[in-house]
Amino acid sequence: MRKLFDHLTAKLRSFREQRDNLLLLVPCADSDVAFILMALRELDRQSPADLYFLFADDFLSPDVYLTALSSRLQEELTLTNGATGPSAEKLPSLPPEMLDQRSPAPERLEAGLRYARSLIDSGRGQRFIWGMGPMSISDPMTYLELLAQLPPRPEILPWMRGARIVARVPADFNLAQSPLAKAKRVSVDPFVIPPNAHEEELLANTADPKMPMGERMRAEVQLAYIDYAHSRFDAATERFSKALAFFQWAKIPAMEGLIISGLGDIASRQGDWKKAQHWYACAAVPAAESGSPILLSTVVQNLAVVAYQQQRWADAEARYDELATIKRGMFDEVGLVEALEWRGKSQEKQQAFDRAVLSWAEAALVCKDFDLNDRLEPFLDNWRRGYERLGMRQELKTFDRDWNG
Repeated sequence: MRKLFDHLTAKLRSFREQRDNLLLLVPCADSDVAFILMALRELDRQSPADLYFLFADDFLSPDVYLTALSSRLQEELTLTNGATGPSAEKLPSLPPEMLDQRSPAPERLEAGLRYARSLIDSGRGQRFIWGMGPMSISDPMTYLELLAQLPPRPEILPWMRGARIVARVPADFNLAQSPLAKAKRVSVDPFVIPPNAHEEELLANTADPKMPMGERMRAEVQLAYIDYAHSRFDAATERFSKALAFFQWAKIPAMEGLIISGLGDIASRQGDWKKAQHWYACAAVPAAESGSPILLSTVVQNLAVVAYQQQRWADAEARYDELATIKRGMFDEVGLVEALEWRGKSQEKQQAFDRAVLSWAEAALVCKDFDLNDRLEPFLDNWRRGYERLGMRQELKTFDRDWNG
């Protein structure tokens, strides 16, 4: 992915440096728009002399879109002026025609571009880059009609000098069949992320002798998880084993715990609960040594799941209790209520309704305190059932009054 990103950044840099075209259209999928904006932001960091205006608002209609762009510009203007000292020169206000929602959208857009142009000194080679990267485009035709108002018709307007406009367009964009078919000074350069791009880059990293061994082994671990996700269990096991030998030698417990847990995941996916239990138990030691609560909670949760699957209810209860303790320390309320839910289920399997009621009651209270209302109802049902099984009529009456009133 890094190579793809670097290639995209290089293409955008090339467009910025050229002088023939005003508008670059980048056909891409919704899921890939963020990469375009990130690449433009990277160029912004690399070239502080130029001004970048980047917009990621969804395109619903021309008027709504221009109102969103105006709001973004106004926010940036307020922040910039607020960050300067009292004696510093302030940026001018936005043009009224851009803020006027009664004005046609093309006129509002051009007003914004004129404003951006007024902030640069083209005589010193300064440029402004206007990036329009809507994350979704609800009405492609009206969006393209809006963009078609930007190129010269045929004269070059003053605001166009020093301007570079990058606009994302739908992935199936066809210039010849669009409103921009006859537009001048327009180029098209699609951006596509192949489905296997990340895997191919990782494979290249593992085979690169110039890359540090640690990075090559981390790539092996990522490839092992990709193999695991595609049920290529033998290949995943081979990669995990190779990487494990290195990280055990290098004494990096976080990677050891991650890899051993991955071997447990393979066994779990294959329904071999005994082997999964072995690997997860082995992963617990380096996970604890790593000091990573996320890794440790994952391993403990996996141990709890295996115990529950094997109907070792007391062990499952103990592991879920440990998981609840870890989640409290992480201030992970969602993870905590899930641990309490399954601790209660493990206790219920042992007919220990007195303990199960306490688990579900705590989970319900956490949901109430942290506004996790979408998760509350199952705990109330379990809590009530626990009181019924225990024959606690007075508590049940109080429960119905306080929670179902």
